[in-house]
Amino acid sequence: MQMTVERISYLHESEIDIFMNTIKHALQPGIDTEALEVRRAVTLIRNGSVGPYRFDTSDDAVLVTLLGVESEHVRLSFDRIATNCTCGSDTWCSHRLAVVFHLYSQFHSLTDWLHEWRRTDAQKMMLSISERTPKAWINVLSRLTLPLRSISLTENPGVFIHESSLIDQKVVPLSPFEWEWKPLFELYYRLHILDAGWTYVSGHLGGDTKSFFHGKWYVQNWLVEQLDKLRDSVTAIGAKPKLFEADAFHEHIKDLVRTFSLHNSELFDERFSVYRLFWQHLFPMDAAWNDELAILANEKSEEAHIFIAFFSLLQGKHDQLSKLVDNVSADNVATWLPLAHLAESYEETETLAIIMKALLPFIGDYLKQDVPLANRPFFVRDIDGLLEAADFSEEARESMFAYYGESGVDVYADFLVERERFTEWAALMHRYGVSYEEAEEGGLKVALSTEPTAVMPLLHTYAMHFIKEKNRHSYRRAVKLFKKMKIGSKKSGKTDFWNQYIDAVREKNRRLRALMEEMEKGNLNL
Repeated sequence: MQMTVERISYLHESEIDIFMNTIKHALQPGIDTEALEVRRAVTLIRNGSVGPYRFDTSDDAVLVTLLGVESEHVRLSFDRIATNCTCGSDTWCSHRLAVVFHLYSQFHSLTDWLHEWRRTDAQKMMLSISERTPKAWINVLSRLTLPLRSISLTENPGVFIHESSLIDQKVVPLSPFEWEWKPLFELYYRLHILDAGWTYVSGHLGGDTKSFFHGKWYVQNWLVEQLDKLRDSVTAIGAKPKLFEADAFHEHIKDLVRTFSLHNSELFDERFSVYRLFWQHLFPMDAAWNDELAILANEKSEEAHIFIAFFSLLQGKHDQLSKLVDNVSADNVATWLPLAHLAESYEETETLAIIMKALLPFIGDYLKQDVPLANRPFFVRDIDGLLEAADFSEEARESMFAYYGESGVDVYADFLVERERFTEWAALMHRYGVSYEEAEEGGLKVALSTEPTAVMPLLHTYAMHFIKEKNRHSYRRAVKLFKKMKIGSKKSGKTDFWNQYIDAVREKNRRLRALMEEMEKGNLNL
């Protein structure tokens, strides 16, 4: 028979309380899937989707229809304190929760109950964190950061940033009161939140580097901020005396860092920087390094070879590094380059030479296949800088420019100018059609002052290009070039050649009145 929701709630208040207590202990707000079901149930109530109610007197049960895209039917038995739903779920689904919540809300505040439910979970976490053991911290922080793991890549980055900020707020009351423990707890938290958000972050930043949008900028800023805070925590711990009770925590940090760095994918530079940060600043001891090397030796990941090579660099074991670089291929150039940069920063010339010698045969293929077109000039300059720092011969460095193609024009131009090979520099400008503005920013001024005859043909090409544009502004630019050519000719003692040349230009373009006027003003004859 039909019965109002208020009547049912009044007659079965005690049974409804039992249902609510069952829900309170069965569901945890820290578990994302369970919290999501609760939020959906509240949404169903707010949308007015619960009802109508039919009471079954034979079984002291209520039958409720929930309206929506797909309507569901829920049965609540007050005798047996049991629920059933046509959605097929065996646990507390949003439909069952919505019916119980709807009945409870007739004479109680559902908002207060939800607040207490969430506060109880926070109190449980605070109680666990007060145990002050690595396991307790890891369990609580894993639960706290779990929502970040469930965010889909298709979700708006704003949702990810908002969820992260909520977690930042929730972690504040969990932090220890003692100042000695605060940096260590912060360190644990930053490692957990980085690991939890890595799938989403790497999905947005580690894929197609050609596309960039506002949300991607948000994610990039989030990652930079987390890494900065992680460095601050490491610095704070390193500046304070180490507590005896903290030994176990430090040992677990090694496992957390290794898991984060090796068991995640994409953005290897950032993961490697985190790994280096800890092993260079928190654990700078040979004994700790050797223990870590024994663990890495059992890792099957290709990236584990890079970490082993990292310790070889720190310990100066060049023989071991020479064996490790046998694993270098075109597929892992990107993972070896961060180690090369580290060797350069340490001025480890021999180590850098070993790495670059192994990478050299694969640089050309890697450039064409994996480096985005917009980033290629920067990549070429970086590689040439590494080769120079590794004391490679000039012949070896120059031979690589054949692989770089147009991407290496700027770097090769600088290479030629430094060696005052201006004839080859001018030919390079011709070959790739480099604009006058780019040439002037490069070595043109140096060439004119050192070897003007080498760049005369190049300047002639630029002048003729300006004349073809057929406007007074371009004519003035052409005359400025002629003046530079005039000075160069005078300096090199080619006065007769210059006068013949400029007269030939006048004769060829005598119908261009504006050009003739500008050339006359320029007083171009010697």
